[in-house]
Amino acid sequence: MVHTCVVSGCRNRRTPGTALSFYRFPRDPERKQRWVDAVNRQGWQPNDGSRLCSSHFISGMAARVGGGLVNETADSLG
Repeated sequence: MVHTCVVSGCRNRRTPGTALSFYRFPRDPERKQRWVDAVNRQGWQPNDGSRLCSSHFISGMAARVGGGLVNETADSLG
């Protein structure tokens, strides 16, 4: 299955040979909402196929996603 990043303007896709990782939204409601807020797409809610690509995470630092921040490291995503 091909995954695309949900961040507006991001054209990254999971295809054979890509070095990117794609992360599902957390199941924990509070953590999930922080991610949704960081994606900054008004009225949007993730579904089971929604993914964020690793371009939006910097290990040990907050990374910009849309107009917000995801304050998590790629190593801690699950």
